Order: sequence, then C-alpha cells, then structure tokens
Amino acid sequence: MVGFSFEQVRPLRAKAREEKSAAKASREHGRVLLITDELYVPYRATLESAGLEVVDVSAGVAALISLRRSRPHLVIASTAIKGLSTEDLSRMLGQTQDGLPMILVGVEASTAERRQAAIAGGAFDYFQIPAEIELLALRAKQLVTLRQTMDRLQAEGDLDHLTGLANRRRFRAALSRELERWHRYGAPCTLLMLDIDFMKTINDRYGHLSGDAVIRHIASTLSKVSRNNDTAARVGGEEFALLLAGISDAKAESAAKRLLAILAEQPVEGVGNITVSIGLAACPTHANSERTLYAASDKALYVAKNEGRNRVAVAPLMQENLPGV
Repeated sequence: MVGFSFEQVRPLRAKAREEKSAAKASREHGRVLLITDELYVPYRATLESAGLEVVDVSAGVAALISLRRSRPHLVIASTAIKGLSTEDLSRMLGQTQDGLPMILVGVEASTAERRQAAIAGGAFDYFQIPAEIELLALRAKQLVTLRQTMDRLQAEGDLDHLTGLANRRRFRAALSRELERWHRYGAPCTLLMLDIDFMKTINDRYGHLSGDAVIRHIASTLSKVSRNNDTAARVGGEEFALLLAGISDAKAESAAKRLLAILAEQPVEGVGNITVSIGLAACPTHANSERTLYAASDKALYVAKNEGRNRVAVAPLMQENLPGV
C-alpha cells in the first residue's frame, strides 16, 4: 500500500512529524490571502512585519483555487478587482470556508458610508491604502487571532477526549469528503472498522483504568501509521475507524493484516498482548455511498468477530461488481 509501509515506519514517522510540525508552525503564524490585480502590493511588507504570512496573491476568479489550496485565516481583497464585486467575493468565501473573514482595501477614503457598504456586502471592514496601512495590519492581526481561536475550539470539539483521535462527528465529515472525491474524481477510499477483542474481559480482570490504557494504545498506533490525508477515529467505546484516502481494497487488506500483526506484537503494560478484529469495505468495490460504505465495513467487522476474532474480514462485492454480472 502506497504510504502505508510498516517496514519503513520509523523514517516515515519522522518525516510525518516534521511535516506536521511545519504545517502547525505555518498555521500558528497566521495566513493571509491577498486578492488583487496589482503586481505590487504596498501593504504586504507591513502585514509580514506584523507576524502574518501572506500565502498567495491572486487575481479575480483564480482566488477560488488559492482559497482551497492555502486555507487562509483571512482574506484581504482590493475593491478595484476587475470582474468581481464585493458580493461575488462574499459568495465565493461562503462556498469554501464558513466564517472566513474578509477585509476590503482601496484608494478611496474610508468614510462611514463606504465602511458601512463594505460590511453590508459581507466584509468585516474597509481601509484606505496607503493611508491606513498600519491600521489595516492591526485589524488583520485581530481577525486572524479570532479565526485561530475559533479553529482551535472547533478542533477540540471534534476530538475524542480519551484518545485525541477524531470523534464520530469529525469522522462522518471526513467520510463525506472522501465519498465526494470519489463521485467527482473517481478517487477510491477504504474504511477499516476495528473492535478490540475481549474488551469486557480486560475491564473486568484488570480494571477500567487498564482498559483505558488499551484504548489509548490502539489510538496511538493508528495515529502513528496513518498518513496526513487518512482519518483515524474513535467511534465507540472500544470501536475505531481508519479511513484510508485514495486506497483500493487490495492494498488496504494487506495494510490491515500488517496492522493486526503490529498490534498483536505490542503488549500493553499491566495487561499484556491484545488483539483486534477488523472489517474492511472499499468504495467503489463494496459500496458507493457513505451509508453503504459504513454499513458494509460494520457487517464485515461482525463477520470477523464471529469467525474467531484477531482477523480481517472483507465485505462482499457489490452486485454490479460481481464477475459475470
């Protein structure tokens, strides 16, 4: 499986940690997208001096691509853009990220009427350039900080409190995105549903604190082996999901079997060796919607449990994918 080689897990983990650290540092810096037709942006240096990162300078409708690629905290747009009104920009932002703030800038004086019109059109404020560059930088810093706080609170609300993995809500959102990618671009994905074997026995014999340690151990392993575009989630008490982006069923099955081996070889302190059962379903091989993919992997997990646990069970092919059909 591409990007899921456990034989090379140490260097891959180190590289992943470096990439995540770099991405985190960039996000903490505050990212600003500039939308303007001008080749020279007189306020860019001031924004960067204020500790903000200008991630791109785009003209007109090309900004939509930049929005999706750069994921900014703030957009600063010129009122002199050709072919785009303030309403067009607001609508564009609404189609990409909820609540992404926008500031308008222009050469006209920032009268009360002009600022009121900007706010009514969906912007957060308007500033005259170059006269109000310093004020623009202060307002930009304020809005970026607010956006970062909102992002952090939302992220915390989407994490499982015990493991730090995605919770069911974030997992469902990721599943929806992957199925949308398949519908639009034909990119496959695979869903692994995992359940800890004999969890009740572990809790009864060793206590719930040890049971929590087992859950955290599974979560830690899933986090380490997953790629940046995969989603590892805790979706129930002892049930986990691993959504593999861009991976077909055959490669995912090999990866799932290696995951079984890794978990079985890593004892949990005070408990010993543990095992899991895994149900596997892929889109479009076994399912073609969020509901059917989740149901197919869940049924496969039930088969794995009933056939003796500590194994991978693969969902049956969809009717139209059967040979000769």
